[in-house]
Amino acid sequence: MLELGEWIGSRRADDRPWLMLGKGPTFGRRDEFPLADFNLIGLNNVAGEMRVDVAHIVDVDVVSLIADRLSANCGVLLMPRHPHVGFQATDRRLEDFFAELPVLRELDEQGRLVWYNATTGAPVGDSPIMRLRWFSSEAAMDILGEMGVKVVRTLGIDGGTTYADSFEGIPALGNGLPSFDAQFWEIEAIVRERGIDYDPLVEPLKVFVGVDDSQLVAARVLEYTIRKHATCPVRFIPMIDVPTPQPKDPANRARTGFSFSRFHIPRLAGFRGRGVYMDADMQVFADVAELLERDMGSHTLLCTRQDEPPPAWKDNDWFHPGRQMSVMVLDCERLRWDVDEIIAGMDRGEYGYTDLLFDMCIVPDEQIDDSLPPAWNHLEHYEPGETRLLHYTVVPTQPWKSDANPHRELWEQAFAEAQAAGLIFPSEVRLAVRAGHAKRSLAGLPPASLPVRVLDRLRAFAERGARAILDRFPRLRHRVVSMLRKG
Repeated sequence: MLELGEWIGSRRADDRPWLMLGKGPTFGRRDEFPLADFNLIGLNNVAGEMRVDVAHIVDVDVVSLIADRLSANCGVLLMPRHPHVGFQATDRRLEDFFAELPVLRELDEQGRLVWYNATTGAPVGDSPIMRLRWFSSEAAMDILGEMGVKVVRTLGIDGGTTYADSFEGIPALGNGLPSFDAQFWEIEAIVRERGIDYDPLVEPLKVFVGVDDSQLVAARVLEYTIRKHATCPVRFIPMIDVPTPQPKDPANRARTGFSFSRFHIPRLAGFRGRGVYMDADMQVFADVAELLERDMGSHTLLCTRQDEPPPAWKDNDWFHPGRQMSVMVLDCERLRWDVDEIIAGMDRGEYGYTDLLFDMCIVPDEQIDDSLPPAWNHLEHYEPGETRLLHYTVVPTQPWKSDANPHRELWEQAFAEAQAAGLIFPSEVRLAVRAGHAKRSLAGLPPASLPVRVLDRLRAFAERGARAILDRFPRLRHRVVSMLRKG
């Protein structure tokens, strides 16, 4: 069999972008697009419906279902060396299935079967390990990154729970998750690390979220609540550790780890389409399609306005009346922002931190429309049936940190639903608790006394060192990841 690296090295150069095809509803729209302009990689059952350059299959049950069409419909077949059976990882190697699935032997004899190491199986040899947490799309994106691919589009990678009509009758979500939404966080991490220009062909609403390591649990809950209510395709893009220069004047330095991240949005969107900015400390109760469909007219930025402080901010100097820029709708085509030049403007004394972050002074006043309904940014305020977005702005009482927040039950219900949907993993919650970023009850732990809190901080320090070691030893990392996935 061909190992992934060997296959990559033997491929002929092809400058066309790649199109990843999945079973989601938008697969049914493939005739609307010039597929010949792309290299095609089809996930799982897709190779049973159409010809693709590369078929990527994780579960051998899928091979059995489309065995009569697989060879004719793919150039090569990519599979983990330890494939899954019945949506579960197995100790059996790919070659162990040759007798029961002759199509695999046939493809191997023709030099068309390529294997790779996945994080769900013990690594074989020194071949790189591709990320595979729950869905085939994750490993496929990582493989494209390993190939050096820089432009990837998708069709049929839609999230939700339904398939295109072509796949009627195929069992859905055999891995036990209630939806396909969990794949997107992994995909976003991969494209960020690999430097891939990625977008669905069916234009989604891009939601860019300002977040740092202290708010990862909150960001995942936000993503869940957005997807729960959305009637349009959504791409949720957490902006973590986006490289940004710091102003020279300490008075202009970022107040959070993501203060200046929003100025990367037009570039991250490829200077096309519409982008929405949100802080991570939010919860959504309505359809974000309303933001996609809202007429921007001649404006390049939409936001809400609040002139009076909410009760939670009464007599607090940190509240800034007027336009609220923590939720923004941006025309990414017209906003040609360069974050380096924006920071340089502060260094030249042209404006300060408050002018930039609260007044958005780099956008002409006539291009800002602050008539977005206030319900899209209710600060520490919730009205049933009216609030579209609740913004938890008082840091000490944010509901993932404290039981004192008056809307704690609203957030905790969404947290539980997000866990059930596979967007939050127990191991991640425990890490957040030990780092002091989340309350212990989220991990099922009793309230901590001071010595236990100190111990948790020491554990967090040790874990940071452990992660550095695991990055150097892939086999050990595989074993640890396997244990963490079991929760």
